[in-house]
Amino acid sequence: MNESNTQFENRKRDHIRIALDPRSQTEGQTGLDSIELIHEALPDLNFKEVDISTSFSFSKTHVGLSSPIFISSMTAGHEHGREINERLARLSDRRQILMGVGSQRRELNDTNASQEWTQVRKAAPKARLLGNIGIAQLIKTPLDDIRRLVSATEAVALFVHVNPLQEVLQPEGTTDFKNSLQAIENLVKFAEVPVIVKEVGCGFSTSTLKRLEGTGIAAVDVAGKGGTHWGRVEGYRSQESEMLYHVAQTFANWGISTVESLRHAEAAQVSYEVWASGGVRSGLDVAKLCALGAKKVGIAKPFLEAALQSDEALENLLNRLETELKIALFCTGSKNLAELADKKVVR
Repeated sequence: MNESNTQFENRKRDHIRIALDPRSQTEGQTGLDSIELIHEALPDLNFKEVDISTSFSFSKTHVGLSSPIFISSMTAGHEHGREINERLARLSDRRQILMGVGSQRRELNDTNASQEWTQVRKAAPKARLLGNIGIAQLIKTPLDDIRRLVSATEAVALFVHVNPLQEVLQPEGTTDFKNSLQAIENLVKFAEVPVIVKEVGCGFSTSTLKRLEGTGIAAVDVAGKGGTHWGRVEGYRSQESEMLYHVAQTFANWGISTVESLRHAEAAQVSYEVWASGGVRSGLDVAKLCALGAKKVGIAKPFLEAALQSDEALENLLNRLETELKIALFCTGSKNLAELADKKVVR
């Protein structure tokens, strides 16, 4: 293995370790504490009839899903990451939920890296995987190579993650974001699967969401501030004696919250689906975001913690999240997610 691959693996291991550090979390900044769902004391429902199933449909793609909860992108490209992804993919396979894979950046220069997905697919042939490439890589990469990433994972859609703060604070970061919008438009025309643009914890403004209108994308995952903050993660990878460590402290609370990002999407009146992630820790959080307009809701850190334990821990986590979501629907008098979206949300 050459040195660059070694550095890549070390960085990914750092990411897992530091992402689980409480210092990397922007706890209490999602905006979810300010959202309250109106209680219905007399729901005209049988709890057993509450339905949280949904689907992801765009163009020729139609994927049935047991719930709007999806596993947010975490890690890929190293041995420990493969073990984590196999467990997560098995959960996606068993429970019919979407799973975002970690960045496939390494596969662009190391064809052997795609073997990770061969192993994952053997373990979870029916997993509903979402491929993942960074905008900085997309700009510089031939589209045939991007299509190869989709094929490697047998993905139902492709995430393009936009992460300017993370890249500029990462010693190995790629900071040329020129022609980003054009790169997304070109990918949409060329890709054989739906394209979803996502942040990694800093959210979206109304103007940026409007700029994405007309590109042909299927969805945006606003991925707002409130959970793992990748500016903090990259800062803690540096030594305290280094400048980037201190610069990262300056930007430790940078970003737009998850709830505010959803408000911006409502103001932008976009035609594509809006997904939400960033600091989601319970099924009640999922319900609040669905009530605010999110069609899918991503969760990362709790799934990562469970994946580091066992398949049983993952099952228990998803059971709890989906039960909490169902209870939120029942106690607002909502039979399904569409009805929940019509209920009034008060601050």
